[in-house]
Amino acid sequence: MSSTTPKTLRLLREEITYSKARREEVDILLRLQHYDRQEAFFDSLSNNQDAIKAVIVHHLGLSSTNQCQIADVEDWLHGSFNVCIPVTIKDWKTRTQPGTRVLLRLPLPYKLGEDVCPGNSDEKIRCEAGTYAWLQENCPDIPIPRLYGFATSDGDTV
Repeated sequence: MSSTTPKTLRLLREEITYSKARREEVDILLRLQHYDRQEAFFDSLSNNQDAIKAVIVHHLGLSSTNQCQIADVEDWLHGSFNVCIPVTIKDWKTRTQPGTRVLLRLPLPYKLGEDVCPGNSDEKIRCEAGTYAWLQENCPDIPIPRLYGFATSDGDTV
């Protein structure tokens, strides 16, 4: 009798076998797409670093995109619904915070159903920006990250 190792398929944070997938009460077929979609999204972001730098320059009031150093993809932080891209700012004369590093936080469109319900990512950004503004105004003793600005996919920016 030969012993064979069950074939595994790649999810975002683990691999899964068919027998384990059968026991799950989630849409495994959808989750199987997330690994490749994350790779494609991160590649797209990495290939558009000039646009990312331009957004950061705009929101921080910097004079040049040369002041922005975007971290390597391996150093990006991501959870279930967002990716945070660390950016170091060189010669940041107008900074109002300690340190020279900021995070560009972006929603993961493939985790928010953007392809089946366009606008979900924009709605998430608007709600989170509104929450930041409300907390800053109504709960000034609660420490929260500094929000320098936000933008939606239609070009709306604050």
